[in-house]
Amino acid sequence: MSYINYHSLDSFQTTSMKKVRFNSNWSFFQKVSIVVFILFGISFVLRWLDQNYFQYKLPYGYFHYPPNQTIPFFRSGEPEPGKIGKFGIRESSLKENASCHFLLLGDSQTFGSGIFWQDTFSEILNRETICQWTNVSMPGFTIDNEIAIFQKIKGEIPFDQVYLVVYGNDIYEIGDTPDYIHFVDKQKWYVRLLSYILPEYTRLDLKKKYFDSVQLRMEEEIQKYANVEYNKHLPKSKKDEVEVGNENFLTFLTLFSISPNYFKQSLDVKSVSIQNYLRWKRVFDQLYEEVSKNQKKLTIVYIPLDVEFDPARYQIYERIGFPMEKHWLEGDSEFVLELQSITKEYNLKFIDLRSVFRTEKQLLQKEDIHYNEKANRLVADKIKKMLE
Repeated sequence: MSYINYHSLDSFQTTSMKKVRFNSNWSFFQKVSIVVFILFGISFVLRWLDQNYFQYKLPYGYFHYPPNQTIPFFRSGEPEPGKIGKFGIRESSLKENASCHFLLLGDSQTFGSGIFWQDTFSEILNRETICQWTNVSMPGFTIDNEIAIFQKIKGEIPFDQVYLVVYGNDIYEIGDTPDYIHFVDKQKWYVRLLSYILPEYTRLDLKKKYFDSVQLRMEEEIQKYANVEYNKHLPKSKKDEVEVGNENFLTFLTLFSISPNYFKQSLDVKSVSIQNYLRWKRVFDQLYEEVSKNQKKLTIVYIPLDVEFDPARYQIYERIGFPMEKHWLEGDSEFVLELQSITKEYNLKFIDLRSVFRTEKQLLQKEDIHYNEKANRLVADKIKKMLE
């Protein structure tokens, strides 16, 4: 038969009351300090989870062209119809009985913005090699979008190897670009509050929603031009048009007005843009793991910024006022050094196009960052040599 020890109970009550009285005598400063300490501890735990766990559970988003349609693309105002497949990506030429299949992931440089489809390096490779080259790049893509499209198509399109084409501004683009900041500024107050508690988790969620908004805007823009008679209103292209040095460079002036530190944020990844680089590297590691799980190989192709090989362009940007480093033209940027380290760490093939571009001139479209037909031919030839 159980019984209650009233003496022990009285002792417990007395002790507890003493503790309550002691706690009630704490100063206001002590109470605030305890609350701050508890909040700091909770914040520390949430930040640790945010950095090491939460963000890996979110899907990455991407945008695409309207599937199963033919839409116009332009070379200096001259239209060219482009067939869009079921994944919303412009279809590459198909090769029957190809002995090897390669997948190209990249942005507008890999897509071939501003030139005809037949002049892109992916289509040159389709014509001049025995392999099938499937270009799933899109203008505006970042590595977030590239891994998302890869996850979407990896079981639908045959491939033996993935070519990740890294452009020199990829670290800048994965960051908080002006357009993305404008999107975030329109969010509710509680979303901004959450971004202080779980910054990376909130950011990835917002990025996916941002990509969805890009999708809607793109579809609206494409619809505007759906019924336009292009040949009656737009001039024919001039493939021999080159810069002479006295242009207005309005696009570059606009870039400077919204992102004056554009080049340093792109290339100084261990000093100026360490946070964005770590974000890029985290996604790259996930992509490498997924490619390896599929028992495929991964190759990195580096397409440099113009300030890494073109002295004339460097002077133009310098005159505008962009902060830059002279050694970029002949040496290695922090970004390139990191890419070299990654390829050694993972034993990957690294195709660095700076050595090719530094011996050539007139590789860019007039007053534009995108490569012209000559540059795309050089890229194709370099990749062909690496296949031998």
